Amino acid sequence: MRRWIAVVLLAALLLPGCSGVIMNAEYSRLLDQTVVIADEIAKRAEAGSFTSQEMIDALRWEAKEWHRFQDARDGVKK
Repeated sequence: MRRWIAVVLLAALLLPGCSGVIMNAEYSRLLDQTVVIADEIAKRAEAGSFTSQEMIDALRWEAKEWHRFQDARDGVKK
């Protein structure tokens, strides 16, 4: 019984700490930049102001930026 209570208490203490994301200043800035540019890409796409090649290039750029976040999370150095 004590073991069960200890497990429940430990879980209750740890769960609130898992709710956020902690990143350094470089990745915080990269995230902000990626969001701004992704919003602009979406606006231009909705307005139909991209050629097919420009849309491909924009989506490839965006995918590359998201891969940088995956690499950072996974500890991949390039």
